[in-house]
Amino acid sequence: ENNASDAELINLANSYFEANLRAQNQRDGQFGDLRVTIDREKGAVDLSVDGTLPTAIGRVFGVNGYHGTLSTRSIYVARDIELGMTLDVSGSMGGSRIQSLKEAASDLADIILDSSRGPTKNRIGIAPYATSVNAGAFAQAATNNAWPWTNTCVTERTGSNAFTNEPPSATPFKKRTSSCPTAEILPMTSDLSVVTSKIDSLSANGMTAGHLGIAWAWYMVSPQWASFWPEPSAPLPHDPMKILKSVIIMTDGEFNTRYESSNGSSKNQGLELCENMRAQGILVFTVGLNAPSSSLDLLSRCASANKYYHNTQNGDELRAAFNDIARELTALRLTH
Repeated sequence: ENNASDAELINLANSYFEANLRAQNQRDGQFGDLRVTIDREKGAVDLSVDGTLPTAIGRVFGVNGYHGTLSTRSIYVARDIELGMTLDVSGSMGGSRIQSLKEAASDLADIILDSSRGPTKNRIGIAPYATSVNAGAFAQAATNNAWPWTNTCVTERTGSNAFTNEPPSATPFKKRTSSCPTAEILPMTSDLSVVTSKIDSLSANGMTAGHLGIAWAWYMVSPQWASFWPEPSAPLPHDPMKILKSVIIMTDGEFNTRYESSNGSSKNQGLELCENMRAQGILVFTVGLNAPSSSLDLLSRCASANKYYHNTQNGDELRAAFNDIARELTALRLTH
């Protein structure tokens, strides 16, 4: 379990031992108490137990049992989670839906950034989207100093880097909209209060340029963007044994807004971004809230696995989906 104490790990090992080895061999063998040694510095757990197993052929020669010690070592690594959440704050998310999203996303943050059992290096970033993505203080750098503007929202780019995670220094972003959501992006942070404050401030308005949200969630966990973000938010290099990089895509509506016609529809742009993101080892989770079939098709195809795709119909199901994702991420955090 994520951040479990030594005592909790020992109790867990004993429960498995009692339910499996001892229970399955209760008539055939006798075992002493399980010994558990935890080496957190090396990420290892040593298990050993003394036991006696009856012999079959040996009894002919007066040997009724074999005495010995069973032992094993399990090596594990607790990976740090880097998570980018792209959250739909378009007009259709108004009322009870935005409130349900706030509760669901806050639940997830509470689990991922839980430090009650010790410090964590897990981090979460948020990319709210509606008609566009509000890059806030990062808009000037993202557009190669295309300033001044009436707002800080950005749209997609064209060319060979349209669907890549190349930084804006290679291909700047554009600003082709006067409709700008109030919710600005939040680069990755391990500060739970900052994350929950951002979630609480979300409000719904505008259309649905979902591909822009997908792109910026990717940028938050992409090592290619490490120099773009402030140092505490900089994504670490890809290392599957040390870092679990993931993205959550959430929407309740059809992707209906795009700016560069040469790039294709918002849905098709989103699908290409998802494919390229997964190819780089990013784990993609998707959640629909009473969404239309077109969006459900996108979400099911974007998810890294079928079990990571969630089709919810109401606030309770949305909250359950985000809790499932949080538990899945904390379970995947441990590698053996």
